Amino acid sequence: MAKKIIMLFICIWITTFAFSDENYDITNISQNPEATFRLFPTNNMWTFLQLNTITGQIKQLHFDTSGDSRLKLIVNDENLAKNLPNLKGRFTLYPTQNMYNFILLDQDNGRTWQVQWSFEKENRMILPIELFANF
Repeated sequence: MAKKIIMLFICIWITTFAFSDENYDITNISQNPEATFRLFPTNNMWTFLQLNTITGQIKQLHFDTSGDSRLKLIVNDENLAKNLPNLKGRFTLYPTQNMYNFILLDQDNGRTWQVQWSFEKENRMILPIELFANF
């Protein structure tokens, strides 16, 4: 009986350790930085941002386990690299402490934008972050 209890304890401990949140770092998923499209996780477990790394265009992706709510929403449909060289990996996203906001960086020339995703169209936006010399 003692062996069964010990084995049960070991199985529970291993299962708890193997599936604990500490061992799964969603922000450290390996991706090809030179790919045309990349997925960036948000703090919402059902939402990712799909970035076109050549143009800076962003779509908000939702998935679910039942199949009723899978969809793509446009966050930015403007080509931010229009009239510039087509470079894979030109754009990337950085998360912020606000789960709905990311910083979009043009890694070739340093331009930056605040990107906000949302379920409501009026709250999805992209705004340039400009240099203010008079600050």
